Amino acid sequence: MGMNQPHAHLWQTKPEPITGVTRERDCDIVIIGAGISGCTAAEAATSAGADVLVCEKFGTFTAHGIDVGAVGTTLQKERGVEIDKLTAARLIYDWSQQQANYFLIRTHVERSGAIMDRYIKIAESYGLEVHLNDDSTARADWSGLEDRFRMFSSAHLFALTDRCAFKKRKWSVSYFVEAIYEQAKKQGAEFKFNTTADQLVKEDGRVTGVIVSDQDGYLKINARKGVILATGGITDNTEMIRCFWPAALRADTNQNFPVGGNMGDGLVMGAWAGAALSRCNPAPIIHPVDFSVLGPGINSSWLTVNRDGRRFSCEVGYEPIVTNARVNAPGNVAFAIFDSNYRENMLQQEPLKAQKILDGLDQAIEDEVKTGAYVKGETLEELGEKLGMPPGALQKTVARYNDWCDKGYDGDFGVPARFLCSCRRGPFYASTIKAWLLNIPYGLHVDHNSQVCTESDEPIPGLFAVGNVQGDFFANSYPVTLPGTSHGRSLTYGYLVGKALAEDTVLGGYGEL
Repeated sequence: MGMNQPHAHLWQTKPEPITGVTRERDCDIVIIGAGISGCTAAEAATSAGADVLVCEKFGTFTAHGIDVGAVGTTLQKERGVEIDKLTAARLIYDWSQQQANYFLIRTHVERSGAIMDRYIKIAESYGLEVHLNDDSTARADWSGLEDRFRMFSSAHLFALTDRCAFKKRKWSVSYFVEAIYEQAKKQGAEFKFNTTADQLVKEDGRVTGVIVSDQDGYLKINARKGVILATGGITDNTEMIRCFWPAALRADTNQNFPVGGNMGDGLVMGAWAGAALSRCNPAPIIHPVDFSVLGPGINSSWLTVNRDGRRFSCEVGYEPIVTNARVNAPGNVAFAIFDSNYRENMLQQEPLKAQKILDGLDQAIEDEVKTGAYVKGETLEELGEKLGMPPGALQKTVARYNDWCDKGYDGDFGVPARFLCSCRRGPFYASTIKAWLLNIPYGLHVDHNSQVCTESDEPIPGLFAVGNVQGDFFANSYPVTLPGTSHGRSLTYGYLVGKALAEDTVLGGYGEL
């Protein structure tokens, strides 16, 4: 459907230019959005001497999540962590089914280590401590698994200490973003909060600024060097989700924060200015969530069945594998089934993590049954009845699964022997598999310099996209090959684009690879 047609989507309906602008402001670079990528771009650009203005529609900077991913940091080297960069880039590219821009991925993998080192020093100057995090999503001993399950120790966690003046927050990445924000301000960046970006200004084919609105009305900001969109993805925009990846609406809960933050604002403004949308399908960040005793940081790979008692997916706890199948399961429901050998099976699957919760585990399991978090049956027949499954269905599925366990080979879904745990000893247990939508990275088509492009792949002068509004980096499924990559690529490209714009150069996305 073409532009200006009555039933077109908002991003397809270019509005008339805004009138009623009463004020103007000049700067070198204007950044739209004060999340991790926007704050990083501001810090990098001001460190290179640019006059930077950051506009954010909320009342402060925004941050959500835990880890920041990078490859080749000094901290990793000190801990003996070696990640083959070519392998890591290839695996992320493979997860996209080769739809993503390989050079965007390679640039992040090749350059993230040195960039992270820079920001670790900044974070430490504000009293934060940095650790490699293998206690939640990341697994320290998964680097040797086959390609589709491989996971490297890339997650960097920024922790609050008594030396840090920041207040305690829910999400640990908030401390990191706050440090970058404070550093950018110290270097001269101006942050204008409660300010909404409405339209990009384009003159003679070049984006020269943006019109924003605040409590005093419209303000035109002229950007001598360029505009950086750092507006986030589309997680809060139901219309966009229905259009681009409707299965995400079947998630049980949306943990995106702040609510209303990821409305696709940059996508809409960019499209109005002639930009193409990402060449790739979205790659929603959806994790399986279980807040019971076996949930946080464990996500054991138990037999998974749908409401009909049938096995339907590979159960390895590599997040997209489980949740992509769950959101397409009949009735949007699925169950993890395990037996009373859960101690031995957990130690087999996750020997490092299981040790942390073995004390008192038996009582904790029974407490979960009492609260309703787990369903218990003395027999598989009883468990299937309590779950409302057809008679005999669960028993038949378990028998087939047990046969694969005995063979040490899963002919149905290819689960490695380490994660195959038979289900024979009663009583038996079931927990509901819940899908937790964290974010949907989806935005504008960009080139290897993260410069926004038209449908004909021509860069639009003066317009760049970083963070989750940067399209073409992920596609189809969000990979956890390098845990923390969503934040990590935001950091990498925030820095690279901010610095390059300030210095009137480009990233060199081909030349350095």
